[in-house]
Amino acid sequence: MFDDRVFTFLTLYEEMNYHRTAEKRQMTQPGVTQHIKYLENLYGIKLFRYENRTLYRTPEAEQFKRHLDSMLAEEQAMREEFTKKPGISLHIGATKTIGEFVLPPIISHFLQQPNHRLDFNIDNTAALLQLLENQQLDFAIVEGVFDKSRYDYRLYKKEKFTGICAKGHRFAGKNVPLNEIFKETLLIREKGSGTRNLLEQAIHDRGFSIENFSRTITLGNFSVLMDLLLQTNSITFAYQPIALQRNELTTFSVQGMSIEGEFNFVYCNRRIGEEKVRLLFDGSPAPCV
Repeated sequence: MFDDRVFTFLTLYEEMNYHRTAEKRQMTQPGVTQHIKYLENLYGIKLFRYENRTLYRTPEAEQFKRHLDSMLAEEQAMREEFTKKPGISLHIGATKTIGEFVLPPIISHFLQQPNHRLDFNIDNTAALLQLLENQQLDFAIVEGVFDKSRYDYRLYKKEKFTGICAKGHRFAGKNVPLNEIFKETLLIREKGSGTRNLLEQAIHDRGFSIENFSRTITLGNFSVLMDLLLQTNSITFAYQPIALQRNELTTFSVQGMSIEGEFNFVYCNRRIGEEKVRLLFDGSPAPCV
């Protein structure tokens, strides 16, 4: 359905290298250049530029990519319409806080219908957005910060982002000075995680960085992180629902650092994404509008 030159653009957009793009597309580098020039002439825009021998995307390339993602989502929906099986099949993704602590009751309700099928991917924000752009997800629900200029999105809910520690920790239930938290061992999620991005931004806004903590330990699994939190008497920062999962945990706040994070529905095509959201939440507590 799509011109082959469009897929050359999409490959170059991801690879940002003409040689690798030519290899992936099984064509010559001059062929890649011809495809890009054709699209630039057709739409009257500049898609890529070199600066000091480094290739950059132009703002027009970002806009062009967003339009293509929406069109590809429409085509995927059309394919599914012609080949669909009885019932409802969804492909969704969620970041770890949402996937592990917020969505399970909603998913359980959805799957009570025997002809409902679900592919559910729990990963960090960066990985989910890549899956979304590759047409592998109908929509994602992500926490924290992402580039809102590249996607259609809508607020699901806001959630308090707070300090978490063991009930026996010196911070338990307290409002502590900002300088005190840097004396502690911080357990933090991996790079690309929404919770990590939110914490790094909050710390940065106050003139500090993660490196100011006496020690940081990076973990990609919440269960392991919480076990280690208790065993080492460390601290972490996450959304409040996580602290409610274990009786041994409690929260603390930091003076002058009140944070409320967003949970957002994200999709490449608003019409299709909203329809899929409605199918998942049908009969469950309605998402924010």
